[in-house]
Formats: sequence, C-alpha cells, structure tokens
Amino acid sequence: MCPPFLARLGSRFKYNEAMPRKICRHCEPVVSHPRHFSERAEIFLFPMKRLFEPAERLLENKFPKLLKGIHRVILYNLFKALLAVRILREVDILDKDETISNRTLVIAREAARRGVTVKSFKFLGKESTNFFSINIKNKKIFFEVLPTADIAEISKIDFDDKYKLKQILKSNKLPYAEGECFCGIKTALAYAKKSGFPLVVKPRNSSLSKHIVCNIQNEADLKKAIKIAQIISRYFIVEKFIEGDVYRATLVNHKMAACCMREAPNVVGDGINTIAELIKIKNEHPWRGEAHQKNFTLRKISAGENARSFLTKQGLDMESVLPKGTKARLHNKIILKCGADIHDKTDEIHPDNVALFQKISRLCDTPLVGLDFICQDISLPHHRQECAVLEANSLPYIDMHHYPLTGQPRNVAGLIVDYMQGKEL
Repeated sequence: MCPPFLARLGSRFKYNEAMPRKICRHCEPVVSHPRHFSERAEIFLFPMKRLFEPAERLLENKFPKLLKGIHRVILYNLFKALLAVRILREVDILDKDETISNRTLVIAREAARRGVTVKSFKFLGKESTNFFSINIKNKKIFFEVLPTADIAEISKIDFDDKYKLKQILKSNKLPYAEGECFCGIKTALAYAKKSGFPLVVKPRNSSLSKHIVCNIQNEADLKKAIKIAQIISRYFIVEKFIEGDVYRATLVNHKMAACCMREAPNVVGDGINTIAELIKIKNEHPWRGEAHQKNFTLRKISAGENARSFLTKQGLDMESVLPKGTKARLHNKIILKCGADIHDKTDEIHPDNVALFQKISRLCDTPLVGLDFICQDISLPHHRQECAVLEANSLPYIDMHHYPLTGQPRNVAGLIVDYMQGKEL
C-alpha cells in the first residue's frame, strides 16, 4: 500500500489556481488540469492496486504492528530528510493563512486554547502540504489535515472507494443507494434496463462531486454520463437516484458531534433586485471567501457559465427579478466550493438516525468520520423513509459545523482535541 503521504505529496505539483483557468466543466468549481493527468494516472494504477490488494490486506490483518512500524520508519525518516534539505519547512500556523484549510485552522485555534501547539509543514516554505504536527502528552504526532490519526496509521477501509462502502452497508443491512460497479458500458446498460430509471453515475474513486451525473432519466443520457465518469475513472458506479436533502453527520469517537444540511447555491427573491444583484448581496457575507482562500468555509457564489446555464433551464437569467420569497437554485452541485449554504440540524436528528450513524462509525473503525446521508426529513427515522448513506469521509470538513449560515455552531474541533488528549467525550 502506498503511504498516504507519498501519494499526496505529489499533489503539490497538480494543476492549481495559479495556472491558466481552463476548468473542466464536469469538475467545476474544483480547479483541476483540463486534461486530467493525475486522474488518468490513477486509471492506470487502480487495476494494479486491486491486484495487490489481497496481499496488502493479508499483511494488515496478520502483521498490523509490523506494517505500521514499517510505515512509521519510512514516513518519519522521509519527513526528517525533507526538512533537513529544506524542501519542507515546519512553521507556526498563522490564523489567516489562505493556504491552509479552515478544517485544520479550527483545530489549531482550539488546540491553542488548551496550550497545545499545531505546526504546518510547508513546501519550500510557501504552500501548505496539508501535513502538520501536534504535541500531545509530550509526544509529537505527524498528521494529514486532522489529528485523529498518525500518518503511519493504516485505515481498515479505503474511504476513497465508494463501492466498498456500499458493500459494507449492504452486508450489514444498512440504508444504501442500490447499485453496482462497472468498467464496461454494455453491462451497465443491461443493469439499467433491469433496475429502471432514474439513476446516478459516479466515478468509483473521486471526490467533490467531480464527474457525477444525477437524475438520469433515459438510456441516451446514461451513455453520456458513463463517458463523463470514465474521463477520470475506468471503474464507475451506476446506482438508484434518491430524492432528498443531503446531510453531513460528523462523529468523534463513535459519538454524534454535529449534523448539518448542505443546500445548493441559491438566492431568494425580494421582488426588487435582479438575480445578479442578489448574488452580489449574498456574497458580501463576511464568512464567504474567494475560491482560492482555503481559510474560508463558505464560498462566494459564482455568476459564471454554470450558473447562467442552470438559470436558463429554469426559464431565468441574471437580469430576472424573482418574486419575494421565491428561491432560484444556481448550481447542480451541493458542495462548499460552489457557494453552498450550511444549515445546522443537530438538534433535529431522530434518535434512530443517531444510532444508525454510530453503528456505521464503528464499522468504519475510525475515531473521526463524516457521513453523507440523503433523506427527505432527518427528524424522521431512517426506516420510515427512502434514504441512503452515500459516502464516508475520514478527513471531513468539520469547519462546516463551526460556520453554519443558519442554526447553532458546533465546536467539533474542540471535541477532537479533547479526544486526542484522552478526555471523556
């Protein structure tokens, strides 16, 4: 298994905001190389990964301490070597550092309040590598993004593999979106005819809603969606489309910490201002940052091509004046980078849903997990409505619970630091 540090250090050389902004429309607003070099490399490597996976898992199950020890020796010595030649530099975290994700900054702030120091490893002293150090109980821990696991830790499941999570949920009779994984279009079409529409197509290994197509209603659109997914992944998932709102439930040490609902970028009419003016007004909120500012949770809504085309489908344009109280959606994706809204729903979760999330957290066997859950109403038990767990994230954006647009902020970072210090949650 390739250590996460080695895989992600290479991400420093990926296409970034400083390069020409020709963005793949299936990735937007995430900035990636228009020719998808890194994803295409993964297409080649993924079959090899699957080939060696049984041997890797055997070693992990039979000799976990040995494998962890090997990881630790390699990674820690690599860190030391890169620090020695000053390719990496360990520096104090600045609260307004735009190169560090807000999910790490909220941890650093909470740690500082408890007298604990978090430092950043920067590439050539400039850009954050997403790797950090923290001193807990006289022990220095190297971690990626969030300090719930040492970088040498080996995850029991592959959180990047959406199909594996689906299999875990299915085998434990937990709510999931019924679907299968394919690498050929013919078998996928045959499955679609059998299962029926509407459907969703997503790459097996991807994030941030890249190259996902939802609510597919016919075979022609299914073929197009498969081609879109296969741009970045040979393997793709075809699954049932479920109507509802998307919630993020975050658990620390298998206990519910917070839950919020993400809402697609939108504006609400006042009967006076145009949609373009409403976007400008909404973007003036002090919690909304520019796309390149990682130290913001909420992002400014783009009035670009995607928003304009989405409005056209609704019979609207940027100069339309919405009646008072009328809401217009501005993007087909519900991710923070698009300008999505966050609404805290922690106090509305039905106890049965809390129990469900806690069970899944234990199955994931990780002290921190963010679960994406789709349903009609989070206040109703999962067994009384159509719903599904869509994803599990071991490095979730905990900061969304700190900066909800509506509802009560939740100090998830404080719970994580308390956990790291061995305090009872």
